[in-house]
Amino acid sequence: MDSINNDILEQYETLQPTYLKIEEIVLKELNDTVSNLNIIVNSVESRIKTLDSLKGKLALKGYKYESIYDITDIFAARIVTFYMDDVDKYAAFIESSFDIDWENSIDKRKQHTIDQFGYSSLHYICRIPKEMYYDKKNEDINNIRFEIQLRSTLQHCWASIDHDIGYKRDIDIPKEYYRSFNRLAGLLEIVDEEFCKLKNEIYEYRRKVKQIVKTGTKLEDVELNGDSFNEYISNTGFNELNKRIATINNMEIEQQSLSSFLFVFKSFRFKTLKDLDQFVMDYSDLAYEFAVRQFAGKDVSIITTVTAPLTLCVVYILSKNLGESFVKILLDTIYGKLKVNEKIAKKLTNIGISMGIVKQSDETEE
Repeated sequence: MDSINNDILEQYETLQPTYLKIEEIVLKELNDTVSNLNIIVNSVESRIKTLDSLKGKLALKGYKYESIYDITDIFAARIVTFYMDDVDKYAAFIESSFDIDWENSIDKRKQHTIDQFGYSSLHYICRIPKEMYYDKKNEDINNIRFEIQLRSTLQHCWASIDHDIGYKRDIDIPKEYYRSFNRLAGLLEIVDEEFCKLKNEIYEYRRKVKQIVKTGTKLEDVELNGDSFNEYISNTGFNELNKRIATINNMEIEQQSLSSFLFVFKSFRFKTLKDLDQFVMDYSDLAYEFAVRQFAGKDVSIITTVTAPLTLCVVYILSKNLGESFVKILLDTIYGKLKVNEKIAKKLTNIGISMGIVKQSDETEE
């Protein structure tokens, strides 16, 4: 190893605290950006090249460098997104936040010809601008260049496998395996694009559902599923009935998950939001009367958001003469199979009998 490379290794040892500080600053900036953009990513990671790794690099390419400042990847960070179109969203942030060495930055996604597939990633060579961080006692923090990589999860998958196999260039691949490499790389590229397309279609579907629920029109066109149900309960859903029930004893309303009710409404054979909305309209008055008998004069100061849909379901079951056993199944579905559910089911059924919702049967007379 020549004297220049030895000098570089000495600089590496001396600058270790500076590289650690650069890593701290860059990771904070990247993680803050992930939070602010509100886009979930697979990972934000970084590394500082080890001494042995640097020695290996110098052994192969040491002739290219005059000093450590010529080496741009001793510190490197990487954002791995779930979708390929999110890469460009983070790229816009990187370009506006860091000083970019455009001459040495590479968009490997644009390097493939029409018959090539394989490693795709966006590599920026950056410096920390003084507006982001400045220490007059350590100006190397702003002078040292480093690398930030952006890629999708599937691009990262290909890069990891490709690295493990060990071929750096297309011409290194034996001809008998070249076709297989291209087929697999092309397949991953298609999957990456299709996942991105699917994500955007789902977002558009959710936007449309949100608009329909907000306006209350064409609910019959919206299938009852997880997305539509969540949108329904977050907008109107059972809020009015819960507020109405709460006035019985001036009770507070605590939030509780309603996710279990989707299975219940599916078991009622509701197929669209219109079915669910009609159910709420048809049974709300009866459910309120039921709640009056259940809570009036009782020492109850708090109900949960479960109260309205549960009461609606109870009066629906009883009005269909399905009886106490089905009320217990309802309670088991919402709360889990608790011993007390049988007692509560009997009590609720008796309220229904007293209201004339259901005729007294042999089951309820026992």
